[in-house]
Amino acid sequence: MGDVYDLVNMAKTKFSTSRVVLSGVLQRRDMSWRCSGTINSRYEWVAQILGVTFIDPNSWVDDWDFGRDGLHIN
Repeated sequence: MGDVYDLVNMAKTKFSTSRVVLSGVLQRRDMSWRCSGTINSRYEWVAQILGVTFIDPNSWVDDWDFGRDGLHIN
């Protein structure tokens, strides 16, 4: 989590006039919802601490949006 915190903090400093958005981890078929949910909860916490916007891609991507391999979005 430290790397994400440092990266977002650096982006806020370097691009001070821009809006910084932190995107969560996209769910995959080979990854449990619990795992991606835990990671996204931590990313959301980092975003709140640093005052940036957090977006969870799982809120707008459905299972049928993935290709046959379950990893790539169509």
